[in-house]
Parts: sequence; structure tokens; C-alpha cells
Amino acid sequence: MKKQVSVILTIVFCLTVLAACSQKTAEPAASNRNRSEAVQSNSIEKSHYPLTLYIYNNEGKKIQQTIEKEPQRVVVIGQGLAELMIHFGEEKRIAGLAYLDKSYSSYEKQIKQLPLLTDMWPSKESILALQPDLIVSMSSAFTNERLGDISFWNKRGIAVVTGINYTVGRTIDSFFEDIEKLGTALNIEEKTNIFVKDQKSRIESIRKKATQATDKPRVLLFAGGQNDTYYYYGPTLCVIDEMIEGAGGEYIKVSKDTYVEMSAESILSVNPDKLVITEFQKSDSEAAKNKLLLNPVLRNVTAVKNKQVMVADYTNAIRGSLGLADLYEDVARFIHPELFKGEQT
Repeated sequence: MKKQVSVILTIVFCLTVLAACSQKTAEPAASNRNRSEAVQSNSIEKSHYPLTLYIYNNEGKKIQQTIEKEPQRVVVIGQGLAELMIHFGEEKRIAGLAYLDKSYSSYEKQIKQLPLLTDMWPSKESILALQPDLIVSMSSAFTNERLGDISFWNKRGIAVVTGINYTVGRTIDSFFEDIEKLGTALNIEEKTNIFVKDQKSRIESIRKKATQATDKPRVLLFAGGQNDTYYYYGPTLCVIDEMIEGAGGEYIKVSKDTYVEMSAESILSVNPDKLVITEFQKSDSEAAKNKLLLNPVLRNVTAVKNKQVMVADYTNAIRGSLGLADLYEDVARFIHPELFKGEQT
């Protein structure tokens, strides 16, 4: 009997040892598997390229672009796009720059240090000579009269990223989409996401406060004025209309046409409460504002009579720029000074 008990205990002991050994063997296997999965996950996260993006050409057609590796030589067409790269610390990647807005810029010093191809549209040959691996541009550059079709560049191994805010309407949201797409193309999404989040937060604060307004001033935007020639911009051609509306004003819609010349008499007939003026490739000086205020034909316009005239930077007002939230705040103080003047929104 004792012998049988001894045998049973021996068997139990052996089974226990085997189970323990089996568990110890399984644990490293599981650990190795988890480690392998973690390494694979990290590898996926680091593998940003090749990258596929969808852009729009000048006709608004969606086109697929593949960026094979992180761009190191970038040709930039459009001052606003160059300013984005400078702001995010990526100016060293700019191999060439073209088409300057010549408007006020807090990055004027850095812009002057960039390799400039031309103030206006560059030639194909000048771009090809730089051997870029990416072109970041306004979509309007890709026409037969300028740089040709985007496929011309793709056939030569050069990817293109165009700004949607230059083609498919002009909205604040599409401006932010352009920044996010640039962040993805250059693999700097952490930087661009922080910027967009901050801008949206500031804008939302203005919108909320504007709901306290008890009136809604009528605001007219036009470009020009130096030669007594004024051009109306419809809402689809600018972003400042959203700022005016978001700050508690009414953006005056003069015509169904998106861009139309206005005479001094037509401005008088509209009779806005407030005026916002801007000029292409001009600094935001007071010259146009003073000329407007002294125009005898406009002296009976409510905005002129009350000296309610604001000058806005062209690039920021029409397409948006890094100072978009700053301009939004300026517009809010201009439209409702009783709510915003003297405050940092």
C-alpha cells in the first residue's frame, strides 16, 4: 500500500514539474511573439513613405500623387506656401521659390534669403535644372501657358502637391486642409496639427463671443482703389467673408458674379456700414484707405462718413495665411469694437 502511494505521489510530482516546465517554455514564446508584434508595429509607424495623396489640378480634377521618399529638394510656387514651410522650420528643403505676393509678411527677411527663381511664373527649364523631388504650388501654375499639366512632372519622377484653397473654393477649412496635406507630404504632421488646432480654437472663441452682438453691420470688401477702380470679390473668391460673418457682421453680396468691377457710384448705392479694402501685391499701407476717405464721390457712403474703413493684407484676406486667426481677430475688433476692442480673443 505504501508503495502504491509512493508511486502515485511520484507521478503527481512529475506531472507538476512537466506543467511548470511547459509554462516556462510557453512564456518566452509569448514574450517573443509580443516583442515581434511590437517591432512590426514600430516599423509600420516609421514607414511614412511611399505616400499617396490626392490633389486637385487647375480644373478642379482630383489627381493621385505618390511621394516615394521624404522630399529634400522642394520647389515652391507661391509666397504663402513658402511662408508655411518657413514657419514650420522646413525652409532648408526649399531648392527654389517663385511667384511672390509682395504683400506684408512677417517672414520677409527669410523670404529674401531663399533661392528665388522669379517673382512671377517660372519656366519649366528653371525648375528642372534644380532637380527637385517635389513641387509645392498653387494649382493655377499647371496650365499650358505656364508649367503644363501635372503629368509632365510626374513622368519625370517629380510629385506635386497643390493647394486646394487655390482651386476648389476658398474657405478657412480648405486653408487648414492645405496645411495638413503639406504636413503629411513632408512628414511633419505633429507641427502642422498643433498649429491648426490653435488657430481653430482662437476662431471658435471669436464666434462664441460674437453671438452677444445686438446688431449686424453690413460690410463690403473690394480690392484696389489707388486709381479709383474697385473690384468686388464674391464669397467663393475669399476667406474674409467667413471672418466677417463669424464676427457678427453681414458680408455684402453685390453680384452673382464672383469678381466684378465697381464704380464709386455703385459703392454709394450699396452704402455699406463698414468697408474692407485690400490690394494684390501691395503692402497693407494706409495709402488706399486715405485715398478712399478723401474721395468726394464717396463722402456720403456711411462707412466713409464714419471713417469705418479697414485695410487687410491681400493674401490673408483672399486665400488665408499663417496670420489667419490674427486677421480674424482684427476683423472682429473692426466690426464689433464694443465686444472685442482692447482684448486678446
